[in-house]
Amino acid sequence: MVKVLKSVLFLSVIAIGTFMVSCETEKTPVVDTTPKNGVVLNFVGLINGNNLASSTKMHGKFGGELFSVTNWSILVSHLALVKENGDTVQLGDGYQWVNFTDGRTTFKYLNIPEGNYKAISFLLGLDSLINHGDPNKWPANHPLNAFTTGLHWGWSGGYIFQALDGNYAKDSVTSSTNGFSFHAATDQMKTMFNLPFNYTIDKTVKTATIECAVEKMFESPNPIVLKNTAVSHSESAAEIILMKAILENAKNVYKITKVQ
Repeated sequence: MVKVLKSVLFLSVIAIGTFMVSCETEKTPVVDTTPKNGVVLNFVGLINGNNLASSTKMHGKFGGELFSVTNWSILVSHLALVKENGDTVQLGDGYQWVNFTDGRTTFKYLNIPEGNYKAISFLLGLDSLINHGDPNKWPANHPLNAFTTGLHWGWSGGYIFQALDGNYAKDSVTSSTNGFSFHAATDQMKTMFNLPFNYTIDKTVKTATIECAVEKMFESPNPIVLKNTAVSHSESAAEIILMKAILENAKNVYKITKVQ
């Protein structure tokens, strides 16, 4: 009788073990749901072909002047990819803060619809309602959080859309330098940028390299001579004219060089 019980127990253990092995082999395979299709925007700040963030020397500019940049940052909205048919795919919530001098220049977006695209677009600046809204409602590290970016003038002025500051010398012989400061703000300074480039989004994460040549801010179609005019905070009539000229020049600053 004892032998029979032992045999039964032995067979039961074998059966249970076989069942457990069978269950292990029949488990539903784990599916990797990590999004594979996306895009990384890499804004590369340049000054005469040199990396802006690491360059401390003075560089030549229009009119024979020398200049260096100590601060360059922008607030953008309506950041999007543009499809072949003109439809747009918003990236994130559409807002971004790019700080060229501090190296906040790379941004990753996933779950982008597959297909063919022809451009990347963004608005330098903000819609009026957002511009004059409560900056304290945005969470920490959001592009519109005033404490994060430092780009807010207060309730009356709203946000600074672009801050560009630095130093200049009137020529290569002069040892003394002066500062320049160009801050684009107020609703009338909003500027739309459309950067053309044909590319395809597929089941990979691609990187779009956007080269941003700061010296072009002073070149064409409106040559800017810093010794004549080195400050605009978008306030007086003369400052408004100057800032609009700089933002028109800015159309030549941003260029997509590759998407791969």
